[in-house]
Amino acid sequence: MVARRCGLDALEQRRIYRAGLLHDIGKLGVSNLILDKDGPLTDEEREKVEQHPRYTLDILERVSAFRGFARTAALHHEKLDGSGYPFGYDGEELDLSARILVVSDIYDALSSDRPYRKGMVEPVITGILERDRGTRLCPIALDALHAVREELATRSRRDLGTM
Repeated sequence: MVARRCGLDALEQRRIYRAGLLHDIGKLGVSNLILDKDGPLTDEEREKVEQHPRYTLDILERVSAFRGFARTAALHHEKLDGSGYPFGYDGEELDLSARILVVSDIYDALSSDRPYRKGMVEPVITGILERDRGTRLCPIALDALHAVREELATRSRRDLGTM
């Protein structure tokens, strides 16, 4: 939905959707003892977790049907200012598709329950995302994400009103 809101064609929307489905497949290369840990990670554990996008790239590039979106999927923790991981790419190296996946992944991570915390409420999520607008996160992708969130909230309110 965010890709559509950004004006990307149906083929690119499908590529981003598939990248989104498989972006964390590289976590298969990280121990469940780390992924399911109920508490803060050690520096060594964090380094291992931060390699999962590299593993995602390695896995997806091996399957011909996935090669077309492997790079996009692997860039889901990169940031405009180069502070992301594991590649440290900056905005010049991140196309709009990667930027969309970054903000969508962050939104999903913040709004979802985790073993170590409950999902956050919308105003808190918006504050976190907006704090990084233009420095770490793409304003175009953020605007599209916020528009989609509002559209879904409006639909939900409308549906609740018809019950």
